[in-house]
Amino acid sequence: MSELDIRPVAGMGAEVHGLDLDAIDEGVAAQLTKALGDHLMLALPGLDPSLRGLRDIAALFGTVDPVPYLDSVDPDVPEVISLDSMYQVKADLWHTDATFLEQPPAIALLHMVDCPSHGGDTMFIDGHAVYDSLSPAMQGFLAGLTCIHDDARGDKSAEHPVVRTHPDTGRPALFVNKQFSRRIPQLSRPESQMLLSYLFRWQEQVQFSARWRWSPGDVVMWDERVTLHIMVND
Repeated sequence: MSELDIRPVAGMGAEVHGLDLDAIDEGVAAQLTKALGDHLMLALPGLDPSLRGLRDIAALFGTVDPVPYLDSVDPDVPEVISLDSMYQVKADLWHTDATFLEQPPAIALLHMVDCPSHGGDTMFIDGHAVYDSLSPAMQGFLAGLTCIHDDARGDKSAEHPVVRTHPDTGRPALFVNKQFSRRIPQLSRPESQMLLSYLFRWQEQVQFSARWRWSPGDVVMWDERVTLHIMVND
């Protein structure tokens, strides 16, 4: 078993060096799984996998499902989609992917194929750190609340706890996002709007975040259950 070189980065996340796609065994898979659990976001600079290679990396963490609302790149690899910021809606609001689904994804991966010479970084937020920074009184108030999430068209919606417990570690994390979180049904609409606005502002503080500057071939994976991300549209 080869030892991976795992280097924490500021705020949250870690860089992973030394991964050989042709030599992934149970030991390497265990190292990646532990690193993702510890750091929530992993960046693998210059890995540049094939479509099947990208899918195989994702499969180390569980079942890989196609994205139900986007088209795949290759019908033989339906789990991989293409995101092109030149022609698609830019992900320039802080969000967690597809929280309008009853069962949002657990883990996501991005492989950078073509990137600008500057700008277009991706930032991430650690929902555990956000929750831990709240006062005990605020934590207690949020504990019994849920939030309704929907997509831009409003034809898909789901209700999730405002505070989500990570299924593997048991740690709580704030679980609302500016793009899809709409209303807290236990509160009046003005109260809900005021609380969500406060929580959005609170979690977007820089001390909870990490920023990845892309190069072609980079792969980044993150734990969708307790993080947010945004594409910096600069």
